Amino acid sequence: MQDTYIDAYKNLGQFEKRAGFKTWIIRIMLNNCYRKKQKFSYKNEFANEIINENETPMFSNSMTDIQKEIHSRELGYIIENSLAQIPEDYRIVFSLREINGLNVSETSALLNISETNVKVRLNRAKTMLRIAVERSYTAEELFDFNLSYCNPFSKKVMLEINRL
Repeated sequence: MQDTYIDAYKNLGQFEKRAGFKTWIIRIMLNNCYRKKQKFSYKNEFANEIINENETPMFSNSMTDIQKEIHSRELGYIIENSLAQIPEDYRIVFSLREINGLNVSETSALLNISETNVKVRLNRAKTMLRIAVERSYTAEELFDFNLSYCNPFSKKVMLEINRL
């Protein structure tokens, strides 16, 4: 992202306003990614995280629901791993539309494909993503059974039965 912003700043004079700024900067990012992929194999790159357990996060919220945060991280991990299993053409369309929030015409312009092709690739990507998730995880692993929602409902049903 830093390279993208630096490149955009350096080439701001070349921005012709034929497309939206968001589309232009994402095009720069995609070109940087393609260039980096050709230069280095992305499979050999590893993210190095520096973790200091004594440090408090800058924007920590002590009221955060830890269980919800854990589920969110796990879901992100599941989706990320499943996305890695689908072909790049579909993965890029999915990322641009669903993750980056671009519309069909912006995605079409960025990838130089038709709007119909964007829609088809997105639908196929979603299908492939669903299949990849189902191959890796069972429904029981993905969905938590929340007994806390069942108890109040069961009590209401039993009260209605007792009234009869």
